[in-house]
Amino acid sequence: MAGWDDTPSGANEGFEPEFNGFSEENISKHATGGGGIGDGGADNGCRVCGSDSHFARDCPDKVPNSGKCYNCGEMGHSKADCPNPAVERAFTGDCRICGEPGHRGADCPSKPPDLCKVCKQEGHMAAECSANRLFANFGKLSVQDLSVEEAWKMLEVADAAKDVDDIKEGIIAYAKTFPDVTFQDLEKAFRDAEMNTFLIAKQQGISITHTIVDLQGKIDQKFVIAIQFSSKPRRAKFAEGWPESPEANFTQLATAGWPIDRMVPKCSNCNELGHGSKQCTEEKHERDLIAITCANCNNEGHRARDCTEPRKSGKGKGCRNCGQEGHISKECPEPPNLDNVECKNCSQMGHFSRDCPDREPEICRNCNQEGHRAKDCTNERVMICRNCDEEGHSSRECPKPRDYTRVECRRCHEKGHTEVRCKMPAPEVEEDGEGGDGFGGGSGGGGGGGGGDEGDSWGGGGQAASGGW
Repeated sequence: MAGWDDTPSGANEGFEPEFNGFSEENISKHATGGGGIGDGGADNGCRVCGSDSHFARDCPDKVPNSGKCYNCGEMGHSKADCPNPAVERAFTGDCRICGEPGHRGADCPSKPPDLCKVCKQEGHMAAECSANRLFANFGKLSVQDLSVEEAWKMLEVADAAKDVDDIKEGIIAYAKTFPDVTFQDLEKAFRDAEMNTFLIAKQQGISITHTIVDLQGKIDQKFVIAIQFSSKPRRAKFAEGWPESPEANFTQLATAGWPIDRMVPKCSNCNELGHGSKQCTEEKHERDLIAITCANCNNEGHRARDCTEPRKSGKGKGCRNCGQEGHISKECPEPPNLDNVECKNCSQMGHFSRDCPDREPEICRNCNQEGHRAKDCTNERVMICRNCDEEGHSSRECPKPRDYTRVECRRCHEKGHTEVRCKMPAPEVEEDGEGGDGFGGGSGGGGGGGGGDEGDSWGGGGQAASGGW
């Protein structure tokens, strides 16, 4: 019988054990020292002096700030630290528009005219465009040209499925076919047809780079349209900005719409619309930089990798009580230092949670008295029935009829019935049949001895039919 060692002689004559899969074509030149000054291109070499005893950052021959300023051309500082005003330099590259050398793309004579980002027309910018911004987005939304009846049928199908995206697409398709329709008209039609969709005009803040547009393309509306399936908020976080009544909602729909990008740039220097930071005429504002704190010494200004203090060992970086290493706070021999203690109840420093003045009193659930827990209660244990909430007996001894509203089914986990009366089908239980395999029961090769006469459980029992283990 053929086995794994029946390979014919000479089948591996083409194997080359000396070849490790790498060749000169796929090895980086930096790995052999060919990418730096002298022999310093190797992984262990300095790219400044070529020595292999240190890296470039530790090179004694490295000139501090040896680069030339990209702004003024002087030596000794970078462009970010340049104290001189900006100097216009001659452009020596190629134009990104026409590919000719000698000028930038902004000064290219072949540059096409600027187009409005809203209507794609010449002669004005997006901030001055009077086109319907909602209609301008029809191409992006892939809205089809439908008749009034087809658009309304599309709305009915989306409403029945409660698909918000399809409902919005249907509203836009209907508005494209019937340009004079308003959100008030749609809400009234939805209520007359007893549909699931509700158009809610919410008071909601939006970004300065966006504007609220109604179906007629009017910008800077007051309220944001939310597609809901109830006239009341279903969650607490939805209640913010919700209209007080259906009448107030209908009034707010007159000045409501959907948020759309203004297509107008925002300056990151003065936070005004209409220009970028390069064209801003105001003085450059310095941004507040995030303070870098060292995880080793807790001082600001450097990271742990650059810290000159000795590294702290241990998971907790020392004892939280005394600050010393070698032990943790619960093993500290020093008395508790309340200056380093943070209360888990009020998050204030100076006391433990058990001594917190804002801590709620501890109430025993057995006697309802303060100052101790039920396990420490010295009073007689009070037995409360889970069926009638009366004292003196358990639910098994309750003389009253069983309250099924408190009973939870073990099968469907719903209250009101037991497992016996549950309408959910019981889960199927796999029976141990003949010919089962595996470790638990069956008569296959390698099967457990749970079923069949020929089962072989880990080598014991009868001979396996398939010659397994």
